Amino acid sequence: MGYKTITVVLTDAAADAAALHAARALADQNDAHLDVFCIGIDPTRFEAMPAGSSAVLLETGLEEAKSSAAALAKWARGRLPDQMARLAIEPVAVPQMGLETLVARLARYSDLIVASKPYGKGRPPLLVTVLEAELFGTGAPVLIVPEAPPVGEKPFRRVVVAWNESSESFAAIRSALPVLQKAERVDLIMVDPPAHSNERADPGGAVSMMLARHGVRTEVSVLARTLPRVSETLLRFSREHDADLMVMGGYGHSRFRESMLGGATRDMLQMADLPLLMAH
Repeated sequence: MGYKTITVVLTDAAADAAALHAARALADQNDAHLDVFCIGIDPTRFEAMPAGSSAVLLETGLEEAKSSAAALAKWARGRLPDQMARLAIEPVAVPQMGLETLVARLARYSDLIVASKPYGKGRPPLLVTVLEAELFGTGAPVLIVPEAPPVGEKPFRRVVVAWNESSESFAAIRSALPVLQKAERVDLIMVDPPAHSNERADPGGAVSMMLARHGVRTEVSVLARTLPRVSETLLRFSREHDADLMVMGGYGHSRFRESMLGGATRDMLQMADLPLLMAH
């Protein structure tokens, strides 16, 4: 079992450099095909325009998007090995209003999508749009990588799995099996499991048994929420145990609720300094 098609969607050379590097390294590691989609955004604003000018503006905007996509594809080609056989680089021009639909369509056939960390100083807003399209529109797992250190050159050694019994966290665990099977240590952690949980008598026991049948041995830890946010508890555990990857569900609440009120997914995307493998 492994990832045979790995995809990365690029919108900005500077912001997506780490994601492209990780995607290439993971493709090599898994002997997988790498799809690189280079997106150029049509800057045309769809609002009232003088008669006769709309066609000219639309054509100009489309040409600008095509030029941006071609330049991004040229940049990507220059950062990938010439001898890489299982590789497809495709420049794609798209209106900004259609970006989420396009990204979901392009990436939906992937076994694993690699994405840039969307939040941080100087990070383009488009990164959030692309990541949410990948998580909500494809059903594929998404590996979100920080800008440094480089990711993917070696198998992940120590993995932390955040388990809260949700469909999202279970989807992430199932999607992460190829990674978990190669890891030296897997810690399954639960933060303040609910009192009414079916697993209260044996926290994490059922999912640990499932993983064991796939050759993955886990250490289960039940943690008290001693910090204001669940994300802070997860990250502290990861740092204390020298983890190099966290597996977790993505957006257990709606995007609107997380954007307005916050949530573990958004907090992790903002605060995490290690790669995150998420599924929704």
